[in-house]
Amino acid sequence: MTDLPLTPERGWESLYLAGTWTAAGERDAISDENPYTREEIATVSAATADDVDAAYESAAEAQGSWAQQPPQARAGVINAAIEFVGEHREEIAELLTLEGGSTQVKCEAEIQTARGMMQEAASYPFRMSGQHMDSITPGKENTAERVPVGVVGVISPWNFPLHLSMRAVAPAIAAGNSVVLKPASNTPITGGLLLARIFEAAGVPEGVLSV
Repeated sequence: MTDLPLTPERGWESLYLAGTWTAAGERDAISDENPYTREEIATVSAATADDVDAAYESAAEAQGSWAQQPPQARAGVINAAIEFVGEHREEIAELLTLEGGSTQVKCEAEIQTARGMMQEAASYPFRMSGQHMDSITPGKENTAERVPVGVVGVISPWNFPLHLSMRAVAPAIAAGNSVVLKPASNTPITGGLLLARIFEAAGVPEGVLSV
């Protein structure tokens, strides 16, 4: 099927690496099936070891400058992603049904919980403050700081793909980390490539997210 909702210009068979939709080329293909009808809804590319290396290298390069962005800039990307999900709620629900076999009730619940997590994550950039504490050594003080860890690898499951991927990805990005996301092969779109579409539309810098 080529008429799936929110399909990128290059199609769902593309990988999202360092902010670019990369053509499938000669990569192995994963057949993405509707679990109810067993109809193939899309063909998705399997990343190679070189793709993974490139994703982590670009993530490491992008992370430092992303972490240095002011809190309002990082929160702005998360809020833009929330707005995108709200505007495309019906299309996202259709993808969850086609790819994961979700009922309408589950779709609504999953989208709502994903947005809730994103709303919480949007506050993280303003909560990265440190703490000064008295030291047991006279004349000295202790300082605790909250800083990004760097590059975060996320492996997400198939049963609540959007929510469980977003639960890790949105807070990590909001806190100034970059992310390499590996979705379940059963739900490569709703657990992975869909998040690339969401954050690309939200204006996340190149390299901060790869799928």
